[in-house]
Amino acid sequence: MIIIKWGKVLAVAAALMIFAVPASAQDDEGPVTQGDDARYVSVTHVKFKTGKRERAMEIIADHFVPAGVAAGTPDPLGVIHYQTGEWDALFVWRLEGGMADLEWYRSADNIKWRTALVEQEGGEEAAGALVSEYQSLIDEAETDVGHYHDTEEDDDE
Repeated sequence: MIIIKWGKVLAVAAALMIFAVPASAQDDEGPVTQGDDARYVSVTHVKFKTGKRERAMEIIADHFVPAGVAAGTPDPLGVIHYQTGEWDALFVWRLEGGMADLEWYRSADNIKWRTALVEQEGGEEAAGALVSEYQSLIDEAETDVGHYHDTEEDDDE
């Protein structure tokens, strides 16, 4: 029995070693990066509570988007409204500063957007209530960060 147990451990270790890069190769190549053409994005999947999707999309369209326009903040790269699957919507946001954008509790764009929302809604209390209502409509959300590599077509956007 001990041979079988150690055999499994050795098999797993051998499989993992296939993906290991020798330390000498790491030293010769310098720092590992995604490259100068890497563009980082934050991707958020959202599942709304049963029967609340329509109200959530109404808040986004009638309140959040106009606040973004007034603030001059970037739109998402894309929004998908799912008909099937686990999620109701997907929002893709460009991380202009790359991974460093994740270091902010609130970015400059978030502050500008919130300021515009407060002005648009007639004060901090009304804006806060609207954001709270939107958040109450969410059953579950998951955010992941990834990157893609810029192409010449992307430069024309």
